[in-house]
Amino acid sequence: MTSTTSLISHLQIANSVLCLLMAVQLLSMNSMRPLPKRLLAFNCLLYAHQSLALIFILNTDHQTTVTLFNVSRPLFAMWLGPALYIYFLSVRQQQVTLRWQQALHFLCGTLIFVLLANIKPLRAFIDIAISTSFVGYFILIAIQMRHGQQVLAHLGSYAASAHRWLLSLMVMAIINICLEFAVNIELEYGVALRDSISLLIASIAFMLINATIVLAALKRSDWLEWMYQFSEQSLHQAPSTLDTDIANKLFQRWETLVNTAQLHQQEFGITLPQAAKKLQVPARQLSNAINQVYGKSFSVYLNDRRIQEAQNLLISHPEMTIIDVMQASGFSSKSNFNKEFLRVTGTSPSGFRESNTAQI
Repeated sequence: MTSTTSLISHLQIANSVLCLLMAVQLLSMNSMRPLPKRLLAFNCLLYAHQSLALIFILNTDHQTTVTLFNVSRPLFAMWLGPALYIYFLSVRQQQVTLRWQQALHFLCGTLIFVLLANIKPLRAFIDIAISTSFVGYFILIAIQMRHGQQVLAHLGSYAASAHRWLLSLMVMAIINICLEFAVNIELEYGVALRDSISLLIASIAFMLINATIVLAALKRSDWLEWMYQFSEQSLHQAPSTLDTDIANKLFQRWETLVNTAQLHQQEFGITLPQAAKKLQVPARQLSNAINQVYGKSFSVYLNDRRIQEAQNLLISHPEMTIIDVMQASGFSSKSNFNKEFLRVTGTSPSGFRESNTAQI
């Protein structure tokens, strides 16, 4: 095994682990609207398989040992473009449902691969077909996103975060396309795959990208947090009005639960369905009660409580750092903390502390 092969293999092991971690995190966390994150998890699993298959192909000389990966790696590579495109559609469209027609994208890719793989003179065109598929679906995604953030207006306050994330995915797709072409050019000039410098660069680049994404997911960064929070119901259905007495009683029960369990300070927050389950009421009824009595949404209520907690800590515990206050009050993202603090108080956390310290 050459040093280049060894380094690529170790990088690909890291990539596969990171992709699997991301997929597990996406599938295990509760969400108000789960389909987009499930589709993103599917994309992560496809990339994890690509890395694992590459490791086996690079590190064995026995054809029988890697026959399965020699088939599955190019086949699943034909699925990468459709999987990413359908994920974009799940975020782009207001009504998020999987339709049988979307399976045709995967079926077409499978049929093209089977055709090329079973006709010996055409086998050399498999890599070209994979690259063409990915470029074609990237163009379809770019067409979907050509009008910018306004195509995500149905996501309300989450549109900006979702738009930044989708643009990041497009940048990653461009990097992938460029490096894929670079690897193919090296192979055309007779460079063995295990000695490919382009493949080494690609392995390093995607290890850094994957590590950044996993870290952002674990920290519940705004970059990805929108996938866990936005609710199709709250976006497309006008809240109905509850009987005033019922709304007040339900809101009082909700406030008691928040105060008793300190829900606003939970490390990974709490979703509307989770809160409704604790109160044993329909999620929509709880949402309507909070909107009707408090005048703001479920998520805004929780953030208001967190900011209130942060204000108290900033004044009563001057020895605490801003980060410590952020975490103690229930925020996991510094950017979201600063944004919400500015919304509620009109100033930054440090500015708030300075002004109130000066008054004491």
